[in-house]
Amino acid sequence: MRASSWLLLLILLVAGPASAQPLRLAASPWPPYTDQRLPGNGLAVELVTTALRRAGYEVEYVEVPWSRVMHGLVRGDYDLTSAWYSPKRLGFAAFSRPYLNNRLRWVVRRGSAIDYDGLHSLHPYRIGLSRGYAYSPELEQDTALERVEVADFVSAARMLSAGRIDLTLEDEQVVRHHLRNELRLVREAYEMLPAPYSENGLSLLVRRGHPRCDEIVQAFDREIARMQADGSYRAIFNQFGVPVP
Repeated sequence: MRASSWLLLLILLVAGPASAQPLRLAASPWPPYTDQRLPGNGLAVELVTTALRRAGYEVEYVEVPWSRVMHGLVRGDYDLTSAWYSPKRLGFAAFSRPYLNNRLRWVVRRGSAIDYDGLHSLHPYRIGLSRGYAYSPELEQDTALERVEVADFVSAARMLSAGRIDLTLEDEQVVRHHLRNELRLVREAYEMLPAPYSENGLSLLVRRGHPRCDEIVQAFDREIARMQADGSYRAIFNQFGVPVP
């Protein structure tokens, strides 16, 4: 074999992740975490792309409705997304360690008489829940709850105002973002109940069909830990005005 052929073979064998095709990261608009209108496409996207680029991977961000994100991950249209843990997703995706926490709060019309004391206390009410979200097994399994599917928090807030639902559940930073922006003129119409419903860890999901699936998860976990140690993790949170967990 000619020397040039040996050299080409050696390059192909030892080429690192930077030589691979860019990883396709998909998400739906969920500011301040994911939104193409924000710097870096949002806090979560900035964390993911920074960590993976430090590990030698290039990342392309695609924004589509949430239902298409999961279907696209299964079909191989996309390689990555961020989501809460659900055993239903283990068949087609590998989870990283959580890289940030989402504190979920109940949102009601201001002055509402609703007093949250466990899911049983919500049985009389209509609850707006975002389509396809894995809030918790308890919430999914409580058949006495009256669930109303909503597209997103802004839709849920408008349904609250119209009296079509009685409360909704969302990450508190998402709520605050929308009350400062799309809902700023009616922000006083809503309030969050004092006690959080849960804190859900947000993980990177990598489709199992990707040939570097396990490597990507390990590299991401490693770089997030290094970013937490060197201060760049905190700096990204500060950039978006979100408290560091």
